[in-house]
Amino acid sequence: MASQEPISLWEKIDIYPAQVSILTSTLYNAITGIFRGQSGSKEYKLHVANAMIRKMVTRLNSKQIQHLSPTTNAAYEAFMKQKGLQPESVSLNHGATGHWIGNKTAKKVLIYYHGGGFALGGSDGHFTFYSDLITQLNANGHDVALFFLSYTLTPHAAYPTQLRQSVEALRYILTSTQRSPSDVIVGGDSAGGNLALAVLLHLTHPHPEIDAIAGSSEMAPLAGVVAFAPWVNFATDGASMQTNRYKDVIPPEALEMWSRAYLAKKPSDAWSEPNRAPVEWWKGAKTEHVLILAGGDEILFSAIDDFAKKFQAVVPNTMYVVGYDETHVAPVYSGQILGKETQQGRELRRWLGPRL
Repeated sequence: MASQEPISLWEKIDIYPAQVSILTSTLYNAITGIFRGQSGSKEYKLHVANAMIRKMVTRLNSKQIQHLSPTTNAAYEAFMKQKGLQPESVSLNHGATGHWIGNKTAKKVLIYYHGGGFALGGSDGHFTFYSDLITQLNANGHDVALFFLSYTLTPHAAYPTQLRQSVEALRYILTSTQRSPSDVIVGGDSAGGNLALAVLLHLTHPHPEIDAIAGSSEMAPLAGVVAFAPWVNFATDGASMQTNRYKDVIPPEALEMWSRAYLAKKPSDAWSEPNRAPVEWWKGAKTEHVLILAGGDEILFSAIDDFAKKFQAVVPNTMYVVGYDETHVAPVYSGQILGKETQQGRELRRWLGPRL
């Protein structure tokens, strides 16, 4: 599926040598990975797969990857067709689309913002993991559906477009479907975790360029917020950037490229990088509970760990879970590659149950 605007002829031609470069790098890591020791991923298969992805996201630009990949909308439709289910999507204000998984009349809703550096679409791994999660929760007596946001990717739009669209997803669920905030959980992974925290901040400290949600200052708290490996800090100087460099699925160079595209020369602020928000801004956050997840082997670990500890000091109803020996958003990426349950995925399911 093509990206939202055509790539240049040179970018198309460049895809072929890039693919050769990615293949060469993958073969090299398949050989050297046998002797990786403690510097690489714990599992050999994951070590090779992560090396391939790291090379891909640095060798190809975002538009080239988008050209080769299905859009979030297309990935959702293909997933639903594969499952024999009817896609149900909603057009939202400001150009976004919301996709339902599960019964859209369910009492509880998990609004979800996918990761990918604001540059890559939601993947089959997202839909597989979260569809299974919703099925498991409902099999245990819950009544919950997933509302998955497809937002505009960079470089086709920049900050604060993605945050504005994320706010619209929550506004739609609260107003158009008339659900109580106590029946809504907001969550996201990586860049989507950034958006989930920024939406939470918007409820008490509205972004100056984005309409506040009506009555947000008096509204009841959300049932919960899930910040899954949240990209809270765009700096790449944390200790884990080096210690986990050859373990994780994303490299620091990609983070630098993606954050530049997201900000598009705008100065960063408390909503683009939640770690920049004054700690006291999180006091009185409009949520009953917060879950922060991280992998001990991901390059974002240092930044997440620092943020989580500061956040917990002012939002005490926060649970912080680290999946040791696990990489970035393990259930969506490494869990799908290895075909097994991850600690982070298991803890997310355990946490969600009592909030529903």
